[in-house]
Amino acid sequence: MSNLIKKYDFFNPDIFRSLFEDDIFTDRLLHRRIMPPINVLENEENYQVDVSIPGIKKENIKITCKGRVLTISYKQKKSDEYKEKNYHRREFKSQSFSRSFTVPENVNLEKISSEHKDGILSILLPKIEVTKKENTIDIEIK
Repeated sequence: MSNLIKKYDFFNPDIFRSLFEDDIFTDRLLHRRIMPPINVLENEENYQVDVSIPGIKKENIKITCKGRVLTISYKQKKSDEYKEKNYHRREFKSQSFSRSFTVPENVNLEKISSEHKDGILSILLPKIEVTKKENTIDIEIK
């Protein structure tokens, strides 16, 4: 029976969050947060999360795991670089973001690693075997 109940939808962000955070009187597309696209892969030994973050330096990325929640964040630093240049049109934009995912119980949290290469942040989550403890209790009949 426990196999039928799914506690968490692995790596699925809260799809209803934006329903309550967006202002209904403004254009949603103008104020929509930019979230980097991800791919989640799985094989026998690992889960792998690939995050597309072109143009972002690894020094500006923070990855944390608190409890079983993995958070990837980037905080945009204020810069006067763009003010000094005479742009006719500027569409390149880097925006701060934070994405969190619930990590499955079969991940070894101590061995999570990451690599940043060619605009892709790859996070490797190694699996461990989880043994389910079944408690057997003898119940006295009166």
